[in-house]
Amino acid sequence: MIGNLARLDEYPSDLPSLAQDLPPEAGWQLGALAAQNEYRPLGNDPWSNTMAPRAKPAEERPNPLVPFSAWRADPPKRTSGVIASDYALPQTPTDLGLMAVGGPFGKAALVAGRMLDADPAQAGKKIKTGTGFDPGNSIFRQGASITRAPPPWQAMTAEEFAKSTPLPPVPHQDITRINTYADPKLRAKAEKLWDTYPQYAEQYPEIGPPALMEKRPDPKKPGSYLTTKPLGEVPYSSFEEAAALDATPRYFFEKRLLPPVAQFQKDRNTVQREMDLHGYTPYFDPAQRADIPASDYGPFLDTRVAADPKTQATRDKFNKEYGTDEARARLQAGFEKGQTLGNAEDWYFMKQLQDEYVKVLGPVAGKEAFKKEFSGMMAATTGGASPYDNFLMSHWANYLNKQGENVAKRAYEMPFPIGGRFASGNMKQAQKFIDEGMVGFNPEKNPKRYDFDNALAGDVNAGVMDEQMFGAIKPGETIPKWYGPATRTLHEEAAKIGHNSGRGVRGFQDVGWAGLKALSEEERLGVPFKYEGPMINQINRSIETTHRLTGMPKDEIVRRGLILKEIPMYGVGASVAAALAARLSRKGMGDLARQDDYQPEERM
Repeated sequence: MIGNLARLDEYPSDLPSLAQDLPPEAGWQLGALAAQNEYRPLGNDPWSNTMAPRAKPAEERPNPLVPFSAWRADPPKRTSGVIASDYALPQTPTDLGLMAVGGPFGKAALVAGRMLDADPAQAGKKIKTGTGFDPGNSIFRQGASITRAPPPWQAMTAEEFAKSTPLPPVPHQDITRINTYADPKLRAKAEKLWDTYPQYAEQYPEIGPPALMEKRPDPKKPGSYLTTKPLGEVPYSSFEEAAALDATPRYFFEKRLLPPVAQFQKDRNTVQREMDLHGYTPYFDPAQRADIPASDYGPFLDTRVAADPKTQATRDKFNKEYGTDEARARLQAGFEKGQTLGNAEDWYFMKQLQDEYVKVLGPVAGKEAFKKEFSGMMAATTGGASPYDNFLMSHWANYLNKQGENVAKRAYEMPFPIGGRFASGNMKQAQKFIDEGMVGFNPEKNPKRYDFDNALAGDVNAGVMDEQMFGAIKPGETIPKWYGPATRTLHEEAAKIGHNSGRGVRGFQDVGWAGLKALSEEERLGVPFKYEGPMINQINRSIETTHRLTGMPKDEIVRRGLILKEIPMYGVGASVAAALAARLSRKGMGDLARQDDYQPEERM
């Protein structure tokens, strides 16, 4: 109603107003008309103009219900019929707005009156004169000899009124509401965890004693044991006793988190899930990612040649085995699916990170460090790892190397959050990479790592044949017997769609990898696949997670962590964050944090 709307404008008008001369009773009368009683006698109104004359004593006040014209000096005479605006009683909400327009609530009342007119065409319509009025109404007790006040109090049509009181247009603003979240409870919970782990900003969490696990016997092979779903934990009285059992085929060590570290893991998952749901501002803008010039680290060798069989007969055999119509169709299906995911292309574009190395270390040392410590170490620790686990393992390997420690560790010796499939094998490869001077990989002996290293360093013709890609060529298998023929098939399929121009086979492989992953996960889980995006996204997520958990500024994390390898980096892949949180919610915090899937074999 008018009273509520009038509250929007609680300051007195700067313009002189007849309404300011109204006696107190008139104020209450207006309040009654507005049905809110928000108006006070003007003499006691704390918002009224304090410089205005005080109201006259009650005995000297005019009757508050006389027409407006009676309060004006020398009102013009007329003999025409009576209209509604001659009186203090408004006939429509617009009339009320006009009456109050000069008073302390004038602007809001005028706008409200226009809004509340039931029929704008009726605003200002003349009221019939004669005996149609109720003679008992107190408003007419002063008699019929009434004169009309001059404009603006005379009646106007709706069109005239609209033209005479133009209101400025309010432009529509299509913006997202501030402080609204899909899951406010999760947001509030995550915010409480921000900056709560400064003790882990400079060093990784403490490593507790491992759990001794018993393997499950293989029912098909007596004397052998399965590497998944162990029977359970075996208690031990001394580490020497447990180590002796760990050396046998039936038992193995598994990492166990100390209670404070288990809580850190749980809180990290909460922070990460909230980030993934509500988003965050990335340190490196993925939309601005660019490729590293091939001239920085080339020329590159072609693994189709370097990793090809030595004899023609063997080449023909594997070219045929890996180049079937079915294999080619699966590769094309993966590429088509990848194109629907959005942001699957240019996964390997890492110039933003190389630029950061150059900014901190200089043009020569910066580019050299990028090749050794980022693309090279990523390749060393890539075996069977997700991109995020791959990055975290590579960072930890560099962190240890900077401190002069041996990198070859078993999974249970690795601090949280380092882990993943074949973590021990990856760490052995990392130490070998360090021991050999971090000069890269032999394309004949280690072609997959050679291609992966150089794909991150600007080689558009690096056709990385990892387990995802080779699984499309030979379902159920993960490593080709001969790398050359396998990557040759990938090159040929890329050439069919013209993707060899510009982005090269690398541009076919990154989109195809995402598509094949999506097809596999959707078939396995029955839900739409959520793609994590390019490699720079993994870097951004780790920077943000580390910042939110430890409170260290992001610029400092990038300089001291990402570039200089002085401090830890944290995070978990988006695809497993929710699963980890759900699992930990069902298990006690002191229970096993099964990040590392035990695998006896090494993945190269």
